Amino acid sequence: MPQVFIVDDEAPARAELRYLLEQFADVQVIGEAGSGEEAVEQVLGLEPDAVFLDIHLQDRDGVDLGQELLESMVNPPVIIFASAYEIHAVRAFETEAVDYIVKPFSESRLEKTMNRVRKWMLRKESARPLLKAEPSPAENLEERLHSLLQNVLTEQSPRRVPVEKNGKIMLIDPNEIVYATLEGRYASIYTRFEQYASSFTLQELENRLSPHQFFRTHRAYIVNLNKTAELVPWFKGAIHLVMQDQRKTEVPVSRNVVKELKRRLGF
Repeated sequence: MPQVFIVDDEAPARAELRYLLEQFADVQVIGEAGSGEEAVEQVLGLEPDAVFLDIHLQDRDGVDLGQELLESMVNPPVIIFASAYEIHAVRAFETEAVDYIVKPFSESRLEKTMNRVRKWMLRKESARPLLKAEPSPAENLEERLHSLLQNVLTEQSPRRVPVEKNGKIMLIDPNEIVYATLEGRYASIYTRFEQYASSFTLQELENRLSPHQFFRTHRAYIVNLNKTAELVPWFKGAIHLVMQDQRKTEVPVSRNVVKELKRRLGF
């Protein structure tokens, strides 16, 4: 029975992952931690078979933490990195991670992950008496990299975003979003013709959207780079973006991100 440990600094994310993992009859969640420091202490003591490790922790870089666990334990666990972004997959590969999953998780995706964990455990058992459980030579670097990147690519298709309008919850394709802005505590989302409320903070929404397609122009704005119509010079080096919504909304761009925005737009 695989014994797993969860590391994520967001309690709702830990609870969701625990619930999904507990749907598998042969999986036992033996603990969880909300920080890197807490994770090291508990993982060293509990010695789980697998650790689901968030890459973005408040006190530690998750990839560095995973490397530390692999190097400091005689029988290290299999590491599965979790992130809202697919862009860290190669860094995860460099630490000999067995899998890399992109938030939000699904039961079907976790089924694939747990199958990899089970195979790893069988190889570990058959390889005794190794001092340190390592991937079988049969699973060489090229094979692992291909597998990790393939898993990421399957998750790059747009995930629909839940929004609210007239008391109803709807799911919209991220490609329909023109821009989002902070109104009060939560983000308002604008498509070409509609405005929607959401239960996401702007940071939470940014984490959910593809970093290749969406760009944080300002502390209060995220834009869909594919929905920009015009760039308008402003004062003191600032610029505004004219968006492709019905109102041709002008979105401010902070001076400190102008250079990166121009690069992303190709000029």
